[in-house]
Amino acid sequence: MRQFIALTFNSSFKEELMAIMDTLKEEGIQGKYYDLDNLHMTLAFFGETDRQDEIMEIIHAIPFPEITITLNRIGHFKKVYWVGIKDNPVLDEYVNTLREALKTHDISFDDKPFYPHITILRKAEEGDRTLQEVSTKDIKVELLQAHYLEEGLKYLPYNEQALIEKINKIYQQKGHVTIAIDGRCGSGKTTLANKLKAYFDCHIFHMDDFYLQEYQRTQERYNEPGGNVDRERFKKEVLEPLQHHQDVLYRPFDCSTMSISEGTLYSYKPINIIEGSYSCHPELIDAYDLSIFVDIDETLRLKRIEKRNGKEALDMFIKKWIPLEEKYFSSFDIQNHCDFYFKAGR
Repeated sequence: MRQFIALTFNSSFKEELMAIMDTLKEEGIQGKYYDLDNLHMTLAFFGETDRQDEIMEIIHAIPFPEITITLNRIGHFKKVYWVGIKDNPVLDEYVNTLREALKTHDISFDDKPFYPHITILRKAEEGDRTLQEVSTKDIKVELLQAHYLEEGLKYLPYNEQALIEKINKIYQQKGHVTIAIDGRCGSGKTTLANKLKAYFDCHIFHMDDFYLQEYQRTQERYNEPGGNVDRERFKKEVLEPLQHHQDVLYRPFDCSTMSISEGTLYSYKPINIIEGSYSCHPELIDAYDLSIFVDIDETLRLKRIEKRNGKEALDMFIKKWIPLEEKYFSSFDIQNHCDFYFKAGR
């Protein structure tokens, strides 16, 4: 199995790369084009290795700097088309640090000089060209593995693949799986839940749909670690039916009317995902077969929240919601009680 550390990108940036490929197709350039999900920039290639956990520790130990990657040209080499980027000394320094750490731990990799590029096409005719520049800052560093699935070759993150295999194993043993995804706001909990939904026929239930009702919003309640979510209603209306393999009448709290909605009936499915902060509260944790904690650096978290919710909402997160979250995490040591740990990249 081919394995490598790579930069991966958000969907909008990958769509820009797909547009470049579409232009090549319109020009009559034929060959094997990359799928959108497989687009990446290789930083260190291992081939076969059984030291994935050590590699992941190295990735997490080296802070990924804030960088901007700018596409500026298309090149070719031996019938391979690639997209090149502007010179980026910060990225070069990060890759050098990463590779030195791999050498220090005696982890073998292909030590060819780093030439930053994104392969988009193989088995094609040659031809260089310039590009209108496209940039992104939304970048992650991941350990990818090559898997040959029914739909073809897919490069999957190591930790995600390990999680998928664990879910499959539990399902084969028990016939049902309930998964909790807890973690810091802005870390990508919903994104991870949606990725899992793409693999499994499942429901996703969101803790954000269980805000406190008006009568519950007392100072005494907010003083409780994890007290700012209606876990009692969530347990009764979602977890207990799932434990008895029953349908769920899902009734999200409507903030615009400050009331509980009439809801939608969800037919029972054997695989279910509970997504959101406070999902691993001690009063709920025993209902799960698997729990995941998703982490994020503070600077990146604030940037994501501002981008998603706006500046005014960011102030509310800083003053109220983040302190409540952190109190909950520290009071119950949530991270260390979860089965899997993920950390968001830039």
